[in-house]
Amino acid sequence: MRSMISAFSISAVSLGLIAMAMALAGTPAQAEEVRCQAIRDSAMCVAEPTCWYDAVNNKGCLPGPRPDEDGCAVHGGESTCNTSSLGCAWNAADEKCAAKAE
Repeated sequence: MRSMISAFSISAVSLGLIAMAMALAGTPAQAEEVRCQAIRDSAMCVAEPTCWYDAVNNKGCLPGPRPDEDGCAVHGGESTCNTSSLGCAWNAADEKCAAKAE
């Protein structure tokens, strides 16, 4: 009888450990998100192919691909916009710099 109780308690403990390991494991996407957000250095963040650094909004290192941004949008003045080597053009109606339409 004693060996039966002992076997039952061992199997219950092992099942509990397996359940706990599965609960703590999470998904690979969650691990990726945590890993990118743990990087505090912008150069190290940019070196990781699965992370990008958001300096504009001061959010630091973020997981996933960098969202598409218009490189011309940062030019605030017409003279800077039109002399840019990025292929920008000043939009007088919107009063902002945008990429030239091809």
